[in-house]
Amino acid sequence: MSTKLLFVKGWQVKGIRSAEKFFSAVPEVLPLPVHLCFVGGSVAPNVRALFESAAVEPGMQIPAGIWPAPSIFHVLATEQIIRDLAALAGKHAGPEICIHFHAYNNGRGLMQWYDAFDDPLLIDESIPETQIQKFCKKLGVEYSPWKAA
Repeated sequence: MSTKLLFVKGWQVKGIRSAEKFFSAVPEVLPLPVHLCFVGGSVAPNVRALFESAAVEPGMQIPAGIWPAPSIFHVLATEQIIRDLAALAGKHAGPEICIHFHAYNNGRGLMQWYDAFDDPLLIDESIPETQIQKFCKKLGVEYSPWKAA
């Protein structure tokens, strides 16, 4: 399993368990439109349809981190896509959306989340702390500085 880091310094957010709340809060912390990468094994059919409707060519090489090779979707997320995703997330368990989640723009990693909804979410240092605070407040979770070992 590969869990290559997309960045080496930033923020760590622990305790995110609700996919619906997470995707609803994404506009608080990421500039839209933003590229999202969803890696999953058993993606729900209606979630897959949403990903396929917003699919774009990968703008960044992201290791799947799972073997055998899973479904990988690169999506250009707009406000509408995020709203639709949050609504679908309210009807599905996290693994039916993704197992791993990444966000990037212009070849720069912004978020990295292996084992989404279980392990901590990592957010790149380029995202201002004020945005991290709003994001975490909306989710009811805490954050801390993070640096790769």
